[in-house]
Amino acid sequence: MSVKRITSIDVARYAGVSPSAVSRTYTAQHKVSAATRQKVLAAADALGYHPNALARALVNSGRQGSGTVAVVMSEFDNPFQPYLFSLLTQALQQAGYIPMLINVTADCDIHTSLLQAQAWQVEAAIISAGSLSQAATERCLELQLPMVLMGREDRQKKVTAVLSDNRYAGRLAADYLADAGLTRLAFISGRQDGQASQERQQGFCARLQERALPAPLVILNQDYAYQSGYRAMQRIIRHAPHAEGVFCACDALAFGALDAQRLEDHRRRPVIGCDDTPMANWQGYRLTTVRQPVEQLVKQVLINLKQVLSGCAGAAATVRIQPELVVR
Repeated sequence: MSVKRITSIDVARYAGVSPSAVSRTYTAQHKVSAATRQKVLAAADALGYHPNALARALVNSGRQGSGTVAVVMSEFDNPFQPYLFSLLTQALQQAGYIPMLINVTADCDIHTSLLQAQAWQVEAAIISAGSLSQAATERCLELQLPMVLMGREDRQKKVTAVLSDNRYAGRLAADYLADAGLTRLAFISGRQDGQASQERQQGFCARLQERALPAPLVILNQDYAYQSGYRAMQRIIRHAPHAEGVFCACDALAFGALDAQRLEDHRRRPVIGCDDTPMANWQGYRLTTVRQPVEQLVKQVLINLKQVLSGCAGAAATVRIQPELVVR
């Protein structure tokens, strides 16, 4: 049995007022008399009417568009992505936007997904490109849609991007391990086409070279997954047991590396992560890590989003925000 949706016209008829009077009752900048307002609210309560909150919010905000912003993201099995998504969507909602998730999977046609989103009157997109392949990011950039990148730069320098200073993150990890007197080190990488992983490795290696220490052993991976970190540590245990400390391109890799070391080796090498996800502070890990300034990153993304939507963005730029080491 279908249930009839109550509309403002039904409320107007029940209250004996015009449809425009109902609309004005629920629109902040318009006024109706107290008597009319009381009639409308009483009718709405009797009929179980709920006004269109989206439409009302858009009228009140003065925006002409839908207020919907697509958040394009992948790798939700990596604890950093849900953490970032939570903070980002909270910030969007507080700013009066409506976030729409586009979860990119390996077999997903991202171009088609974004076209479908545009059919729902999406105004702009925030591309969490650090969780996407370079190819998927390029597909996003093909669309004529206002957007901001996170975690990866636009090679064509047409879209503003917001990133952590990843090379500095690598330098922080190198200094921490070197200051502890460790010289034989290893780096566990993330996605091979991941800008963050590449830059963290570059910063790590450059700082060790500056300190006249040997180049680290580099274990390459195709992703940022826990299992990849676990397997990488297994390789270190079996083929490079002399390694004294390990820097991982992200926390998820570090969690896998720590568990592999705990279960398969008697040694307890320092393992450093990069992200500072909430899980890093769990008692079972207490991971020393380089904290990404997620709150600042999100704040900067919102600034850039408002600029591109207003047409005042100017030339595309890359904004880098400095991370910090968290020792546990």
